[in-house]
Amino acid sequence: MCNPNMIYTTISTTCLRRHLPLAFESRVLSATKAAGRRLLTTETDVAPNFAFAFDIDGVLIRGAKPLAEGKMALKLLQEHKIPWVLLTNGGGKSEIARVADLSEKLDIEISTKQFIQSHTPFRRLVDNYSKVLVVGGDVDTCRHVAEDYGFKDCAMSLDIVATQRSIWPFHRYTPEELKHARPLSEDAFNAILMFNDSRDWGCDTQVIIDLLTSEGGKLGTKNSCLEQALPIYFSNNDLLWANEYHLPRFGQGAFRTSIEKVFKDYTGRDMQSTIIGKPYLFTYEYAHGVLNEWRQEMFGYDGKLRRVYMIGDNPASDIRGGNGYGWYTILVRTGVFKDGDELDAAAKPKVIVDNVLEAVMHAIQNEIKLK
Repeated sequence: MCNPNMIYTTISTTCLRRHLPLAFESRVLSATKAAGRRLLTTETDVAPNFAFAFDIDGVLIRGAKPLAEGKMALKLLQEHKIPWVLLTNGGGKSEIARVADLSEKLDIEISTKQFIQSHTPFRRLVDNYSKVLVVGGDVDTCRHVAEDYGFKDCAMSLDIVATQRSIWPFHRYTPEELKHARPLSEDAFNAILMFNDSRDWGCDTQVIIDLLTSEGGKLGTKNSCLEQALPIYFSNNDLLWANEYHLPRFGQGAFRTSIEKVFKDYTGRDMQSTIIGKPYLFTYEYAHGVLNEWRQEMFGYDGKLRRVYMIGDNPASDIRGGNGYGWYTILVRTGVFKDGDELDAAAKPKVIVDNVLEAVMHAIQNEIKLK
């Protein structure tokens, strides 16, 4: 039996119909809009003091295809001036390019100020490092993102292979891709920045380990103690992510685990790394601040947010991080999570629903109940 007062409730479509007085199918939008009007029309004319943060892959989009419920959910919130942001562990492109692509797919205007991807916080490292190895993404797209952030000397495995093919003779770069290679400066590397998923695990692993065990970041050298020579940053820690395939795929977290194992076996030491993105606290603090700024700029809403609804498909990142920051977490079934998956206490959401539209409906009903 459904109990709307339970802290942890699983809501199937049948159950949702029972404890939300909304008709589904053709009536779902009109009923939810009516609920939205109730939230925005009060005796004191107080604006909503709640907001939403959405993961993208597996929530609004699956692979390259937008989910219909995602389009409806965002349009509903936009129409009623309820603030929301997109908070993703994805990346690999500039914020401008990603927002343009998402706006087209989801058929709604999205601002770059509403968009936080995994490597956005790397902007804060620009003054710390003069030469970095940029890892991941298609060809050299992430190099251009790093340069847009302000990094001056950005090299990639692509450049290193083009300079000396034998450094990894099994590389998968095509002649066309190698045309994007740049000459390497003589300066030592200061840091390794993992912007996006590696497209060639073998090549990137070799280059990363070479630099981690080098003499002060000089490529082609090896320090006698095999000590870690420079810092390495990962922009997210997702072991799994969802695309069109029916089972979750390995993500950047799997690559990090692989690098750590190779480094340990090679040196006998534990690799030291810095990981950002979900579920880490910094990312949620950053997102909460962005929501408040966006709320003030676009809608003129004063005062602090009372509640933020985090809607995601990945318990290990979306839900764990949202719980850790005190947000109200809602897990959807359209991505990584599948019924029957075991959830530890830190990764248990308040509610599990079928899709993002049902998640938004639940949140609106919850706000009505709390008024």
